[in-house]
Amino acid sequence: MEVHLARFGDILHGGKVTADDVEVLQEKLLFDRLPKRDRYVRFSVLLILSAIIATYGVTSDSVATVIGAMIVAPLMTPIMAVSLSVVSGDGRNIIRSLLIVAAGTAVVVGLAYVLTAVLRGTVQIAGNSQITSRTSPRLIDLVIALASGAAGAFATSREDVSDALPGVAIAVSLVPPLSVVGICLSAGAFGQAWGAFLLFLTNFLAIVVAGLVLFAIMGYGGASLSLDGRKAKRWATAVIIIATLVIMVPLGLTGYRVTTEQILQQQTLEEAERWLEGTGYKVVSVEADGRQVQVIIAGEGDLPLFEDLLSNLRGRAGEMTVDLKVVPERNFEGQTNS
Repeated sequence: MEVHLARFGDILHGGKVTADDVEVLQEKLLFDRLPKRDRYVRFSVLLILSAIIATYGVTSDSVATVIGAMIVAPLMTPIMAVSLSVVSGDGRNIIRSLLIVAAGTAVVVGLAYVLTAVLRGTVQIAGNSQITSRTSPRLIDLVIALASGAAGAFATSREDVSDALPGVAIAVSLVPPLSVVGICLSAGAFGQAWGAFLLFLTNFLAIVVAGLVLFAIMGYGGASLSLDGRKAKRWATAVIIIATLVIMVPLGLTGYRVTTEQILQQQTLEEAERWLEGTGYKVVSVEADGRQVQVIIAGEGDLPLFEDLLSNLRGRAGEMTVDLKVVPERNFEGQTNS
């Protein structure tokens, strides 16, 4: 088994990993290499700029701007450094890289909080797709991050595919979720802030796990580790794997809730459209939050009995609360059912 993995690792790397290859990768990722000051300055400047771009991209609900922030963001480097340091049993650089990630996390959240405070009263949480899409992470997000982390480790270790790194940065979101955390905290939306932080934590752990697995298969761990190095590698690997397994619990619960709400929304939409057949009304939108559903309809004329809709819904989907809002047809001209 080990022989087959070693051969597979050689194929992935394009040849057997040598001491020079290890040194090249360490030079790319580790912050204890000279010149240290330039590395920290470069990281800090890019982090601050990406945080500003992400925050205002999110608050303006601009997909293109948020993608730009993903490409600029430098957080992937210290996260990959964690993976490499774990594989090589480098306890000092494990701690150093984790501290850099933690400091970067605090900077982005804090900066987003301050920048949002400047715009207080103008930032909308509920209707902003860049915020709502990052506050309910699911297990599928963990799978995406694992694949992205593996792609990042592969691209980082090979010069001939390093041009794929911008795509990896877009595939796995790091700075935008942290910006959403700061934005939501500033707006007092603590539940959404936790959801966005859970997404970042999911992406962080998945990248570390995928990176250390791929680096290990390629052979970056080295054949001979010191006793202290073996202990550091063993403990760090165990902690990361346990943390990843633990985080799967809230991801699974969130995924179940989101799926349940989507089913409820679809059932409500179908029943509402059936309820409005033959009238001058149409369904504009249906939104579910737990077992509470808001239905907005537009039109003119007499409405059927609301109790009929409520009875049909409860008979199909169980006990729930339905909030029906009726607006004039002219306010929603050109809009379709959702």
